[in-house]
Amino acid sequence: MFNLDIISPIDTLFGVARHGKMHRFTFDVNSGFTGYKVEKLLRRYGVRVWGRRVAGSQRSFLVKQSQAVWAEYILCRAGVPLLSPLLDPRNAHYPDQHPEATLPAPWTEKGLPAISLVDHLGEWLAKLFG
Repeated sequence: MFNLDIISPIDTLFGVARHGKMHRFTFDVNSGFTGYKVEKLLRRYGVRVWGRRVAGSQRSFLVKQSQAVWAEYILCRAGVPLLSPLLDPRNAHYPDQHPEATLPAPWTEKGLPAISLVDHLGEWLAKLFG
């Protein structure tokens, strides 16, 4: 089956053009985390997501290289099981140290606003399907 995805490469292009080098994170949705849930989590802590990809049950996305370790910390602390190699091995221990997936106080409860077409599409789909 042929799968043509033109949105993700365009989204990636905009992210790279705007922010330069990026880092890709990958996780499995069978873990109980959806792409939208992970993205909303990161936006609460000032991290934007670009270049979203879907491959079976795996989801991946890009963040600015300068925010990658911070994003990884938040993801690990929240219990998101990352499939990509860790940038900071200490982050692997946070789920054990915080078994109830407690997180630091968010920078803003609403998070960063949607800015790209893909951000807005995700917001719209979340409202439509819950």
